[in-house]
Amino acid sequence: MTQIIEISTQYQLANISALVRAGRLGEPKERRILVVANNSFAPELTPAADAMPGSAGLLADFDAVVDWNATIWPNHPKAFGISGERAPIMERALRREWDIDDDEQLELIVESLPSHPAGALTQIFATADISVHSDGLMSYGPIRNPLTLPQWQRLKSIYYTDLLPGITPRQLAEHDPNRVVLPTDELAGVIDEMAAEVVDELASAHLDAPIEGSALVLGQYLAQLDLITAEEELDLHLQMLDVVKAAGLTTVIFKPHPTSARTTTGPLRRRSEELGLDFVLADVPLLAEIVVSATRPELVVSCFSTGLATAKGLYGCETAAVGTTKLLDALAPYQNSNRIPLTIIDALHSGRYSLPGTLAEAGPSSRVDAGSGAATGAGSDGAKNLNPLIDAVTYCMQSDSASYLRQNAIDFLEGAVGGPDMKYFKRKRLTKLDLPGQQEIPLHRKTLSAAKQRLVLKAKRTQHVLKDYGITVDPSKLRKNG
Repeated sequence: MTQIIEISTQYQLANISALVRAGRLGEPKERRILVVANNSFAPELTPAADAMPGSAGLLADFDAVVDWNATIWPNHPKAFGISGERAPIMERALRREWDIDDDEQLELIVESLPSHPAGALTQIFATADISVHSDGLMSYGPIRNPLTLPQWQRLKSIYYTDLLPGITPRQLAEHDPNRVVLPTDELAGVIDEMAAEVVDELASAHLDAPIEGSALVLGQYLAQLDLITAEEELDLHLQMLDVVKAAGLTTVIFKPHPTSARTTTGPLRRRSEELGLDFVLADVPLLAEIVVSATRPELVVSCFSTGLATAKGLYGCETAAVGTTKLLDALAPYQNSNRIPLTIIDALHSGRYSLPGTLAEAGPSSRVDAGSGAATGAGSDGAKNLNPLIDAVTYCMQSDSASYLRQNAIDFLEGAVGGPDMKYFKRKRLTKLDLPGQQEIPLHRKTLSAAKQRLVLKAKRTQHVLKDYGITVDPSKLRKNG
């Protein structure tokens, strides 16, 4: 058995290495080929996951490492698919190039299906078992497009990191795959090893040791996703500094998102000085989790970054979310894959929700709403189970593939109408799906217009005339012009 494992980010690489070392990907005798896809907009200018600082020690967990971009050049991994006629030819070529016998059984372990590059590999290796490795909070929601018949018939397992204890990812749940859980301590061990490997890079940015009284602010690139304006995004980051000051901490470690513009750094530095906070810029090509491992901040602040969940789940950091209510209103369309991460982060920092099994010991995280600047403590007194909310939002996002959750959604919404949880839903969406909380249909729209009434009357008259001649016609099939 040969496992072909496809990844596109360093965080995915860390998760896969942790799965391998924990024995959750099978016996050590399995041959493992790591296929690295660089999905960035300009892969020529951005290092691939295996070339990033901290990755070298993880590559020893694989028998071979393949550059997928070079394999399919000059195509981009996100755009490269293959026809059914050509797929067997490419499979034969890749088996020869990767030293795989023609009759050897394969298992594909890929990232998000059905999009490329994962989709292309399932097309090429058309008889291989398929497993999906999930990283981050998006795995707790549905996929955007349904799997093809050949894909879901071969779907075997989902591998995911237990960032939300007691919550089972809804990703591909409609196909009932085997779910393999990676405990967070297994991943934390890999992250710590990566941090040790890049100690020189961390030292050059003064990040190689714990920083007392510090908070890590994780930047996001919301303006570049057209979710908010650049001015609103800057204001959001400035509010994050206010949260740090309010927490009584003395140092801000700001890590901008790798793909974001660096125009916010200057204003954030000046604002930190005004607040009397030391400012440390972590503009290093390293995972946020590596920075957390090395600096051990007391607080991690962002909007809805997965880094909030990993900082808390791997290292027990307190967390705060800023501006989530504003983003919930702005995010479009409703099916946007960011909706589940945003919903989870907002709910867990709202004071109204907690994870199953942690309702009694949840930490005092907080959320700050953009515009209001008012912190809301997230103590666990009276907190509700997060699962029903995720079920309801998942169904509203993808009602076809998540049809099994319809009654769950109805039950949740019946109790939510008129309350604060309605911010997680759009009334137009609820109306389309005929769910509690939908818009009231205006009276004038409940009756047919005069013109439509005349058409109905004309159709009925035509039916009577035809009936006189012994001809029966279904009125619905009559042409509108009679």
